[in-house]
Amino acid sequence: MSNEERRTTILDAVERLLGRGGIAAVTMREVAAEAGVSLRLVQYYGKSKDELLTAALERLATRSASRWQARRDSSATAGSLAAEIRAFFEEALPTDEMSRSFHRVGVSLELLAVTSADTPHGAYDAHLGSLADHLTEVCRAAEPGLDEAQARQLAVETMALCHGLGSLLMTGQVSAADVEAIVTRYVGAIEENRV
Repeated sequence: MSNEERRTTILDAVERLLGRGGIAAVTMREVAAEAGVSLRLVQYYGKSKDELLTAALERLATRSASRWQARRDSSATAGSLAAEIRAFFEEALPTDEMSRSFHRVGVSLELLAVTSADTPHGAYDAHLGSLADHLTEVCRAAEPGLDEAQARQLAVETMALCHGLGSLLMTGQVSAADVEAIVTRYVGAIEENRV
């Protein structure tokens, strides 16, 4: 097994543990048991639980960004502000196992972000900042009339709505149909320049 395959096996185990039991379920020993590898091997790829959580977030963020770009590239109306925002929602909302896993990891790290100043807190902050920067750029490219402040406000508003809807969807407070109606209304308002 190559180094990359071992690392993948370990991070897959971290994601499964997070999905089943949240942050408390992720210990170095549990990761080793879940991955079917030695504790020493887990420690080689992540010196601490924080490093493993940060690596899991970064890996999921990279996958999500690639999927978002693929959705943007395949959209028939690619380039319009409304289409770009819709593509973001389609990728970020927890509607399949990959996006649900990403949402679980994000919410788990969000809990750390509001309760401690540890490494995952910094990684989560950096992830959110990078996402807001990228979405701001996407908005400005799609709608050149937006100034930096307007594009940033739209990006942060979209992220907040998406995050809240994602959590409500994951906890069963809203249905997928409810979420689709809200997103359609929001994107429609963008198309009519009401947002």
